[in-house]
Amino acid sequence: MRPVPAWLPGVALAPVLCLTACTPDNDPASDRAAAASPHASAEPSAEENLTAQARSALDAVTDQGQSMVESGVERVSDGVHTRPGLPAGRSYKLTVVCAGEGEAWIFFTSGRTAPKKAVPCDRSVVSERFTTGKSVRIDVEGDARATGMVAWRINTV
Repeated sequence: MRPVPAWLPGVALAPVLCLTACTPDNDPASDRAAAASPHASAEPSAEENLTAQARSALDAVTDQGQSMVESGVERVSDGVHTRPGLPAGRSYKLTVVCAGEGEAWIFFTSGRTAPKKAVPCDRSVVSERFTTGKSVRIDVEGDARATGMVAWRINTV
């Protein structure tokens, strides 16, 4: 019997090593990481569209410069709930825009309770002037059928 040349087992194993190196990784952790990564989408979501619409309407009628005190954008279902730390005795203007469907309501408390004010979710701009007292609380809540986004801004007057 002849001895097997030393290089023969290496040649026989080379294709197996190449195939193993080219097979996909079946690690479940890498599958989870791939699923968790966001997929780039060319089209914005409905929520992003409504946010852009509400901000655009708000920007068209309010000053974004030095007179802006506080602002934000929230889902109508979450509502706006803020107690801005404003000094007493100064005048401000709250501007609210709702983009979506249904109706939201501004509940405004500034030393005394003011009546609620309707904000239709059709990108209409609703403003309310107020003078601060000891504390100010501003709430914007959607009715049961309201959906969309609410953009709001407080400016000095």
